[in-house]
Amino acid sequence: MGNTEAWPVLRTTDLAEALTLAERLLSVALWYKPSGCYLEAWASDDDELRRLTEASPEANVRWYGEGGVGFPAMLTWGVATPSQGSQALRTWADITTCYILWHDLEWPAVPELGLGEEYKYAELQVACNSHTIHCEKWAPEHTVFIHARPGHDERAAWLAAQVDGHVVGPSEEGW
Repeated sequence: MGNTEAWPVLRTTDLAEALTLAERLLSVALWYKPSGCYLEAWASDDDELRRLTEASPEANVRWYGEGGVGFPAMLTWGVATPSQGSQALRTWADITTCYILWHDLEWPAVPELGLGEEYKYAELQVACNSHTIHCEKWAPEHTVFIHARPGHDERAAWLAAQVDGHVVGPSEEGW
């Protein structure tokens, strides 16, 4: 077991730009399973919860209030296709902080850096209205994160460079 490390490679107020970069990064992956993707969002009141569940009735709701009841509530939804995930994310981002995570993918080897293929720690995330992977605090920008093996700063920089990007801030511990 182990946790990923997550490097931010884009911060933007334009969600379409963030999703476009994510699609380009997915094209760098050796493979990914489109259904290996899910969304999570936090609802802090009845209105947010109603709007999220109306938009995505298939989402599962878990309560995190005192004694496991009440707000905040977390919604999780596994999506079948990238377009379904992108469409839902656009709706959810208008309501609250949320993210989309592709977790069933593989980063390619980078022989010039001495790095083999990476499956276990390979993930890609777009966090909406947040600067962190857990979306604890609202921010005006959306952040694209490359997740990889801890200590593989070079892999994150290399992956970002493949799509004309770069690491834009310090990494954080993933999951």
